[in-house]
Amino acid sequence: MPTTFSATTYNVLAQCYVRRDRYRGSPPDALEPTSRRARLLTRIDALGFDLLCLQEVEPDLYEALCARFDPTHASAYAQRAGRHEGSALFARRTVFAWHDHDVLHFAAHRPKDDDLALIARLSVDSRPLHVATTHLTWQPDGTPIDEHLGRRQMLELLAYRDAAPADVTWLFAGDFNATSQSPVLAAAYERGLAESCRAQRPWDTTASNGRARKIDYLLSSAGRLDPRPGVLPRLTPRPGERPRHGRDVVMPSEEEPSDHLPLTVEFTPIF
Repeated sequence: MPTTFSATTYNVLAQCYVRRDRYRGSPPDALEPTSRRARLLTRIDALGFDLLCLQEVEPDLYEALCARFDPTHASAYAQRAGRHEGSALFARRTVFAWHDHDVLHFAAHRPKDDDLALIARLSVDSRPLHVATTHLTWQPDGTPIDEHLGRRQMLELLAYRDAAPADVTWLFAGDFNATSQSPVLAAAYERGLAESCRAQRPWDTTASNGRARKIDYLLSSAGRLDPRPGVLPRLTPRPGERPRHGRDVVMPSEEEPSDHLPLTVEFTPIF
């Protein structure tokens, strides 16, 4: 029988980006560094993940996570040049064999910026599984498709995938800064990746600036993995309900330490 495993992607919100003027609706304690860090570690602990793909991870948070998970999980970290945050991957040793990892620095990026994908070469049941975690660049609606940095970065990641052997199963995880109808996701769908949470409801993963949206994804090689998404808390009011906080919902909060929710999917390989 193939081994079923859980995968979680989570933009943890780097503390260096937490500003009172950006998160006016959040309670002060939800933004205070020490208490927010403690809630974030507790939140991650409770996920019970086999595979964890993180974005906006600061070096000290990665060290704290390693202190907790090194006995059970192999890991890697890649920091963005000129930034105090990056991406991290953790993979349970009893489920995956960790062979190596790579860092793809995207050629498409804003001037003097650095965007990357951290890619782990794993295997499960002796079959190759490569996992990429990334935080793509946001671009406004109406950006010409050939100039869309997020789409160009996705195409670079797809080109990296295409250079790998054909028998490799892929997971692309992360904050893609794009809705499911965007050219970023269209590029992935057109080139053989499948949305693992297409039927999930509710499916919003962030309430940045009070607006609930889905911009976090776990995409997999079409036909290679059978996905069963977990349940997300509702970020918008039900019909007839009043919003809990202003327009939709406030994040970070005392319940959610980030402005994103962790997105978890259980995958079973299809042999």
